[in-house]
Amino acid sequence: MKFNVLKKIGLSHLLVIFLTLSGSIAAFEVEGDNFEANFTISSWTAYEGKSVITSEGLVGEGYGKVYLTHTFNVTSSDGMSGDFVGQARTIDKGGEMRFASLQGIWKREGTIVTMYTLDSVTNGVMNYAKGSVDLYAGTLKFSVYPID
Repeated sequence: MKFNVLKKIGLSHLLVIFLTLSGSIAAFEVEGDNFEANFTISSWTAYEGKSVITSEGLVGEGYGKVYLTHTFNVTSSDGMSGDFVGQARTIDKGGEMRFASLQGIWKREGTIVTMYTLDSVTNGVMNYAKGSVDLYAGTLKFSVYPID
C-alpha cells in the first residue's frame, strides 16, 4: 500500500513538471527580420472603460517621424487586459506621408502594458509588432516584424 501511495505521488509530480514544461514549449514566439520602434507618450486621456494614449517618435526603416493614437478598451472583469484600435501617421524628411491602421490586444502587469498588434500601412506594408508600454516612464517600445 505504501508503495502505491509513493508511486501516485511520484506520478503526480511528473505530471506537474510535464505540464509546466509543455506550457513554456508552446509559448508564442516570433522570429525573423525586425526593427525597433521607440516612442514617448505625449498624452493619456481616461474614459469609462477605456484610455486613449498618443505618442510620437523617430523610426527607421523609411518611416521617419511617427505619431500614434491607441484607444485601449478594457474587456476583462479585473481591468488588466483588453483590445485596442489605433491610427498612425508617418512623415519622412522628403514630405511623404503614410497612414496605418492599428489593432490588437493588450495585458497589464503593474506599470507595464504588453501589446500585440497587427498594422496595415497605406503603401501595402503589413507589420506584426510586440510592444511594451511603461505607463510610469511614459514610453512605448516595439519590436516590429514586417509580414511578407
